[in-house]
Amino acid sequence: MGTTVMRGDSRDDRRFAWKALTATAIVVGVVLILLLARQVASVLLVVFAGVLLAVFLDGIAMVIEKLTGMRRGGALAIAIVLFFGSFVAAVWLVGPPVVTQIAKLGEHLPSALERLREYLNEWEWGKQLVQWMPESSQLLPMGTDVLKGVGGFFRTTAGGLLNVLLMLFLGLYMAVSPSLYVDNVVRLFPIPRRRRTREVFAAMGVALRWWLVGRAASMVVVGLLTALGLWIAGVPEPLALALIAALLAFIPFLGPVLGAIPAILVALVESPIMTLYVILVFTIVQVLENYFITPLIQQRAVSMAPALLITVQIVMAMLFGALGVFLATPLAVAFIVAIQMLYVHDVLGDRMKLLGER
Repeated sequence: MGTTVMRGDSRDDRRFAWKALTATAIVVGVVLILLLARQVASVLLVVFAGVLLAVFLDGIAMVIEKLTGMRRGGALAIAIVLFFGSFVAAVWLVGPPVVTQIAKLGEHLPSALERLREYLNEWEWGKQLVQWMPESSQLLPMGTDVLKGVGGFFRTTAGGLLNVLLMLFLGLYMAVSPSLYVDNVVRLFPIPRRRRTREVFAAMGVALRWWLVGRAASMVVVGLLTALGLWIAGVPEPLALALIAALLAFIPFLGPVLGAIPAILVALVESPIMTLYVILVFTIVQVLENYFITPLIQQRAVSMAPALLITVQIVMAMLFGALGVFLATPLAVAFIVAIQMLYVHDVLGDRMKLLGER
């Protein structure tokens, strides 16, 4: 009798151990798959950035073709020279002063953060907020690294970033022969769906092209107006702060808010009046950009609900960091075009206008 019980206990123990091992293997497998998927997704984001560059260069080439009557090869060559030439010229002209101002900005931020804590401690609600704020020693290394990275970008042609190089090469190759890559992807779909798939890709290209035109124009306008406004207000390092604002203008809605934070912190060191001037400058720039300049430039550019975009940006930031934030909106544009055409149009039969259609 005792032997039977012992054998039963032994079998139960083996079954429990087997189940525990199986559960552990499943958990480990899921974790590995998720980690691999995240790494693959990060690479795909860089590839998508290359696609955006190809779409942008192709759009410039199309404009040159229409204006000059040139063949696509020559027009694309001019587009590539104009794009990279303007970038090199900008780095050559404003790179050295921007690097100097970024270094000074890194020196100003510690005292700016301390001044902010002092201001907040003067109010009851501010004291509660200060308790939840990280210490300056925790914030400054990250901010300093970011500033050094931006400064280093102007010291070298490609910024020393492998992702930037990969994006550039992919963008150039896809811009030279976009039909080759589109055709290969279309062949992955069933023959009856290939024509519709090609139409979807074409619609995505149009939507992304107009979105990029609007963002590029916004970045230039925000950078110039911000630099002028901060220089008139007497804010230190206006070029560096304007560069940050211009780069972050690529991100709709969240970008302008993030771009104003460094300027406000720098102004806090000087005086409360200068802080008000900085807030006024960024407010005026955003009003001009949102209500006058953008509608004029983006007559055919896409527009989406702010709540939707902000949600997508936050999710992408949590998953993929800065690259996810920058690419969140164009990814949303492409995804919504696909949903409209493949589901709303084809499945539901609702012939609503696509993004960017007028």
